[in-house]
Amino acid sequence: MKPVIQKNKEAAIKAGEKLKSMDHRDLGNSGFWISQLFVVVATIIGVYLAAHAGLKQAIVFDELTTRERNYHLRASLHDELRDNVHVLRNYVEESLSQNLSRTMLQNQRPAISQFIWETMRYSPRTLETPSVFLTEGRRFYARAEDIIRKAENGVYGAQHAAGLLDDLLNQMEEELLPRLHDNYTALGEELRRQGVNLETRKERE
Repeated sequence: MKPVIQKNKEAAIKAGEKLKSMDHRDLGNSGFWISQLFVVVATIIGVYLAAHAGLKQAIVFDELTTRERNYHLRASLHDELRDNVHVLRNYVEESLSQNLSRTMLQNQRPAISQFIWETMRYSPRTLETPSVFLTEGRRFYARAEDIIRKAENGVYGAQHAAGLLDDLLNQMEEELLPRLHDNYTALGEELRRQGVNLETRKERE
């Protein structure tokens, strides 16, 4: 029994001597642990700030891209509506005001372009356009088509149809077109202040 106790005693002495021989200065130094803590915290903060800055930049870029697309959409809509007003002006002066027959009116139906208007039906940016422009644009096309069709079918006399269409065109030129122009122009100026280059679109005032 004594040899076993003696062996255990000797093993304990050797373990104690070995433990004493190890370098525990770093483990006992509080400065070491504090410095390590600062390294970990700095790393975490750095990663967070980098991720936050990247996310913020991505959000700003996406917002500017969306607003730029809205600018081009509204500007294109304005140009198409303005061009159609000119087409219908010529139709009033050269066809309706001349008291042409129904057959001749049908043969001289104005070629109204609705490419932008139709394209907007499938654009996710359309509903970001102020509702007043969408509503008034829809009413303009519907009213113009109704007047032209009734003139061709003899429901309206040519002179009466000319007066109705002229009133509609005056309303467009005095109300909707200036408001739409001011809207997309203001949006364009704001985008330019943000550094967005819009010069690819040539303004046609």
